[in-house]
Amino acid sequence: MPIRAVIRDEQAQYTTTIQVNTDGTSNPLDGEAQAPATPQLAQAAASLTPLSMPHPQPLDPVPPDRPYEPLPEPYRGRLVAVCATANQNLFTEAARDADQLLTELSAEFGPSHLYTLAAGLVRGDIAWLDQDFLYGLQSWVFMARAWHLHLGPQHSTTLRAVGNALGCWRRLQPVEAKESAPYIVTFLRDVSFPDSERAVRTINWRTRTIALAN
Repeated sequence: MPIRAVIRDEQAQYTTTIQVNTDGTSNPLDGEAQAPATPQLAQAAASLTPLSMPHPQPLDPVPPDRPYEPLPEPYRGRLVAVCATANQNLFTEAARDADQLLTELSAEFGPSHLYTLAAGLVRGDIAWLDQDFLYGLQSWVFMARAWHLHLGPQHSTTLRAVGNALGCWRRLQPVEAKESAPYIVTFLRDVSFPDSERAVRTINWRTRTIALAN
């Protein structure tokens, strides 16, 4: 059922009350939102800045709670096994198996094919759970670019990938965040999506803050 959630971000200085819907989208609650709502991410990542989620949304080509569903066998069973391994907190093993699967899917179908992106979603989640945020950033940027081409800038799948990329960048250590700032700003300039300028301003603000602290 839909649930009420409050998002507080001290760095970006906003508090937002939203309703998270059963399909994974979110919307501000009337009279309570102080900023645009952040899309509900399939992963634990929260986006750096709120991203507007247009309604209604087409169905996700990769169900966030069943990323293995689009894949044919034997790839589906292997991705299910990767998910099960990650759910046991065996992230190194899960990442190894996911990387092998990604290599095979990329070789057979191409790196931007739906099957490959479905496995990439799981690999991005593993990176997040393992706190490998630099790999997660690179992974989600690649997927966001691919979904941007496939589905456009306002589809929930594209926005979810963008939000996850921003969430990973935000959790980088200061040195890595500063070094990768041009990379993610270029990405945000290349893929036009709602609130992209606000995200760029926030990234530039944090980068200046890091530079002043050193």
